[in-house]
Amino acid sequence: MDIHIYIYILLGIIITIMGFIIWNVLRKIELQVDAVLDLEDDNADLKKAIRTTYNDMKKIDSKNIFESDDEVGQTFQQLVEVLEKLDGRI
Repeated sequence: MDIHIYIYILLGIIITIMGFIIWNVLRKIELQVDAVLDLEDDNADLKKAIRTTYNDMKKIDSKNIFESDDEVGQTFQQLVEVLEKLDGRI
């Protein structure tokens, strides 16, 4: 009869410890999920900003005002190329 009491006490302690471990892991997983969701929101905002900037630059140069032979035109063209690469990756 005495051995049954020790087994019940041991099982109660093990169940309590496992419950704490599971609760702790669940809390950490929820924090990671929240962090991933925040990163997804930031990524969506970045994608929107890149597309908006790309479209704005296309509107600015819709009349081909910037000549590619001068310094400003080359810089503008490089910016457009970078935004096109970013837009393609996203």
